[in-house]
Amino acid sequence: MIGASEQSDQIERNERTWILIVLLCVAFLVLAGRLAWLQIVQGDMLLRESEANRLREDPVQAPRGLLVDREGRALVQNRPSRNLVIDPAGVRRHEKELLALLVQFQDAEGNQLFDSTFIKRLFRQARLTPSQRPVLLEDASPEEMALFAENQYRLPGILLEVAMRREYPYGTLAGHVLGYTGEVPEERLESLQTQGYRLGDLIGQMGLEQQYESDLRGKDGIRWIEVDAKGRIVGVPDDMPSTEPVPGKHVRTTIDLDLQKVAEEALPDSLNGSVVALDPRTGEILAMASSPRIDPNIFALPGRRRAREWAKLALDSRRPLNNRAIQGLYEPGSTFKLVTSLAGLLTGQWGAHARFPATCRGGFRFGARYQRCWLDKPPYHGNLDMYGALTQSCDVYYYQLGLLLGMEPINSTAATLGLGSKTGVDLPNEKPGLLVDSAIHERRNKRLGWKWARGLILNLAIGQGQLVTPLQLATMVGGIANGDRVMRPHLMKAVLEPESNRILRESENNVLHALDWSPKIVDAIHGGMDSVVNGMRGTGRAVRLPGIRVGAKTGSAENPHGEKTHALFVCAAPMDSAEIAIGVILENAGGGGAVAGPIAAKLLKQYFHKTGRLPPDSVLAAQKGRR
Repeated sequence: MIGASEQSDQIERNERTWILIVLLCVAFLVLAGRLAWLQIVQGDMLLRESEANRLREDPVQAPRGLLVDREGRALVQNRPSRNLVIDPAGVRRHEKELLALLVQFQDAEGNQLFDSTFIKRLFRQARLTPSQRPVLLEDASPEEMALFAENQYRLPGILLEVAMRREYPYGTLAGHVLGYTGEVPEERLESLQTQGYRLGDLIGQMGLEQQYESDLRGKDGIRWIEVDAKGRIVGVPDDMPSTEPVPGKHVRTTIDLDLQKVAEEALPDSLNGSVVALDPRTGEILAMASSPRIDPNIFALPGRRRAREWAKLALDSRRPLNNRAIQGLYEPGSTFKLVTSLAGLLTGQWGAHARFPATCRGGFRFGARYQRCWLDKPPYHGNLDMYGALTQSCDVYYYQLGLLLGMEPINSTAATLGLGSKTGVDLPNEKPGLLVDSAIHERRNKRLGWKWARGLILNLAIGQGQLVTPLQLATMVGGIANGDRVMRPHLMKAVLEPESNRILRESENNVLHALDWSPKIVDAIHGGMDSVVNGMRGTGRAVRLPGIRVGAKTGSAENPHGEKTHALFVCAAPMDSAEIAIGVILENAGGGGAVAGPIAAKLLKQYFHKTGRLPPDSVLAAQKGRR
């Protein structure tokens, strides 16, 4: 019995051994099969994935094109900046550890560099758009870079990128014209991805930076970097192809840096307003200044500082972000008397030497209404022709001329000179202005129930009721000085190849409106503008220059928001062949001849001194003293 029992146990042990052997063989076969599957069947694919985890694409930012003045002097340039960015693949498995570490980092003053909400938002962006790299720290300081270097081994997936940032070397100079750049807004990212924009990329958001974004923006390059298992960069492989970035094109503007400096210095920052100078032969804008000024450099500041400065601008009641040259709408005041004069001459209903029966004795009666002249005390203007009326800016003369003509020919002349509609200048967000007739008046005042009355022509004939921009005024006076055409104003002179400065595209000088005026009409209106400057009682004496014939018109427009009127001034020179036309508007400043005229005079002196036809100010002062 004992022998049989031992034999049975032996058999059972043998069976278990064989079962174990079979199981081990099966396990080895499974492992061998899996190994064969991974190494033979999927070997190439896994190798590629391994290489992909080890090698990553690293975009190389293309330098943005420069903005230069008409002589090639840089108005906007680039400077290198070091940014810390988040690599989505590198931080995927380390978000909690990174968050706990990053919130402990402090700047040189002991302030927390990152808050948890900001970091979590960036991690979320990294998960949603794994092909993009959110910026953790912009334009890092040397102290911040040292902190990063010290802790780099503990920061998997946090990479250093060298980027180019915009720099505006002259600060506020031409800030509204040049504009600024900013990161692509999240709400626009999806639509812009088809154009190659990535999260954190810069895009023009105002002025010429926005207008010529497609030219200024280059094409980013690609390099490959090698990272370890924790996502830290360990080198750049030599055997991987790379694509060099293509720099953006340069844009040569029509701006004259020297004239722009004079315009900015002459325009008080304490007043709201604008000054525009252009070449009426081509439409090239030589200077454009708007006050209060903005410094585009604040938009290149790191995140928190930029946000603080932006908040100041956005909350400023003076609205400094508005480019008043193209967005400020003002009544043209007495500068519009040039238009009313031309309408009379062009219709043939009134001549330059004709005089109205009603002489100016401080006002004009129209029905039950008595409309005052700006000079309503002795010595009155008296009985004037067009030359005298323009010289002394007599309202009574233009009340009668407006009633004689009606608004249709006056508005038609104004529209031909570029008033009441967009000029088409190459800047975003230009406003059109407004010319008023009976239909527009009743439509605008429908809720108030106001109807058109003929007496409204009295105000409109002297420029009270229309709305124009400073650029439109400069365009208008430039067209009058030309006498045969109104040119479309523009700021781009040429687009240049970045390496050689070879011209790729030049701006066309486009005619906005052709003027079919007879020489007699041109001579008459030029004579009137000349008398404003050189006449005995001329209101534009501030722009008198020796040896240069300057024509002008002053204006003061009613201001519902202040005690003082808006001051306006337009001029062009030389009147026989105009090279420069200027429009100036200052809010709440008083009389145009006294306040705005001297600003225009400074620009004229700079322009003609630079062309060699006018001596320096010291010589001018001596000449005036001898007279």
